[in-house]
Amino acid sequence: MFYVNLGIRHITDLQGFDHMLFLIALTLPLSVRNWKPILSWVTAFTIGHSIALALTASELLIVPSSLIELAIALSIGITAALHLFLGFKVNRMGMWIAGSFGLVHGFGFGSYYSFIAQSDSFWWAWIPFNLGIELGQFIVVLAVILVYWFLDRINIKPQVYRLVISGGILVLSFQMILERIPT
Repeated sequence: MFYVNLGIRHITDLQGFDHMLFLIALTLPLSVRNWKPILSWVTAFTIGHSIALALTASELLIVPSSLIELAIALSIGITAALHLFLGFKVNRMGMWIAGSFGLVHGFGFGSYYSFIAQSDSFWWAWIPFNLGIELGQFIVVLAVILVYWFLDRINIKPQVYRLVISGGILVLSFQMILERIPT
């Protein structure tokens, strides 16, 4: 249960808000009415995240953390910009975006994970940790979708709040990109 809780906290921790920001960017075109893509998109992110986490934590692939942190910030901005320019349409590309950028985000946590899993068997920690990540993502995505539902109920047009949210995400991601450019 320790690693499940750690996975949930990894996604919901406000100090590492980049995962939440990515999930918000990813869900921009989604709503309660089109809930099916939510499952595939979040699961694709977890699969990508899990693969990269395993590769990095087992030291099969070592990527400089400065480049990964920059790539994470770029993934957030690219996801928001793609949805904005495509008119917030739900399509299969969302699953591929989620899986690809899940890889990027997983590389960002691999070295930390290898440190926390030292005392246990790697796989016995990796499996529940990833389950916790999946649960944490569903918590965040459910909260975001409920906010979208509430905004719909009070007659705020989806295009309006999606434009505002994507604009905010783009500003935050641009700031993160500037802060993370290697010197």
